[in-house]
Amino acid sequence: MIATERKRYIMQQLNEKGIINLKETAKELGISEITARRDFEKLEKEGKLKRVLGGATLDEDQETSTAGAELTMKSKQMFQKKEKERIAEYAAQFVQDDDSVFLDAGTSMIPLMRILEKRRVKIVTYNELLLNGIQNPAAEIFIVGGQYRHYYNMNVGPVAQDVLKQFYFNKAFIGCSGVDLAQGIVYTTEMESLLMKRIALENADESYLLADHSKIGRRNYLKLTEVSSFTGVICDKTEQMEGLEYPDNVKFV
Repeated sequence: MIATERKRYIMQQLNEKGIINLKETAKELGISEITARRDFEKLEKEGKLKRVLGGATLDEDQETSTAGAELTMKSKQMFQKKEKERIAEYAAQFVQDDDSVFLDAGTSMIPLMRILEKRRVKIVTYNELLLNGIQNPAAEIFIVGGQYRHYYNMNVGPVAQDVLKQFYFNKAFIGCSGVDLAQGIVYTTEMESLLMKRIALENADESYLLADHSKIGRRNYLKLTEVSSFTGVICDKTEQMEGLEYPDNVKFV
């Protein structure tokens, strides 16, 4: 992969996550850590990112005294927190008692899990983040095993895919890194989770895309599917989005 492509990938990851890890980026790009560090340095000189301990961030106020890029998923829980909670409350109304429900990877699913764990439903996920804080749930919870990716807090790979294929879902809730409503395309940035998302979509009666406004209009590394393939797309609306036309299956909260 040439330098321009590497830098484009790095910026796509930053736009999605806010902060990235140097070692993980080098591994994903198939390059040495020295080369990745040089790419980070060049992008910092161009004013596109800020290097921090162990990685890089878009946040100019990020302190280098943090635990570095390993805090990515934990810190992401606070991004658009209120919007994600509103989206989750709206999404939960589509779930009926005794439903089998798939919850995707990512922080957007956390507030939905907090609601559904109190319901008489079956929840299937490969998202380890959802286990945090669970106490005496009313729901039956199934964690799909496989290769653990600590950076994303998820289980993926061939074993996870084979296990997930055994489940049927009444409802599947999917996350994304970007959605272009004008072009009708949903994007993600991680190949292994993309495969898990597609399996869940294929095995579900109804599917809902959860996307806060920061994802709208954003294109990213991988195409997941078309907007029209979802039963509903649930997101919050900003003033900049007023007066624009959107597909019929898009629901604003």
